[in-house]
Amino acid sequence: MPYGLWGDPVSMLNELRKRQLQALRESEGHDFAGVYPAVNIYDDGDAFMVRAELPGIDKTKLDITTKGNRVSIRGERTCAELGEETAFHRRERDMGTFHRVVSLPEHVDASKTTASYNRGVLEIVCPRAETAKAHRVEIA
Repeated sequence: MPYGLWGDPVSMLNELRKRQLQALRESEGHDFAGVYPAVNIYDDGDAFMVRAELPGIDKTKLDITTKGNRVSIRGERTCAELGEETAFHRRERDMGTFHRVVSLPEHVDASKTTASYNRGVLEIVCPRAETAKAHRVEIA
């Protein structure tokens, strides 16, 4: 069925979506709600826990940095088990590089930040910086 000058509308919409996602990924230093990977952030009083869902990602392809009150997660999702000529019937999981920056309510101690990766969940523990912790003041 010919679609005229503009081509197949579904293909055009898919291409537009792909370009929008790529533009979001390339925008460094910004938080965007609803972008990959999905994260939950918890506060236990001494530290912030950032949990990111990263199923199927090789942990050697992850890079985590902290600065001030920001945590940056960079990585790459590959489809190494499939060849270049693989014809997808449906492809909903994007492949390629990603970068997600989240802001925490307070500064963290970057030298004490730790990360673990288990069963597709990345957990980053970010202890509060000493300057961000409450200190009790004694009355003289």
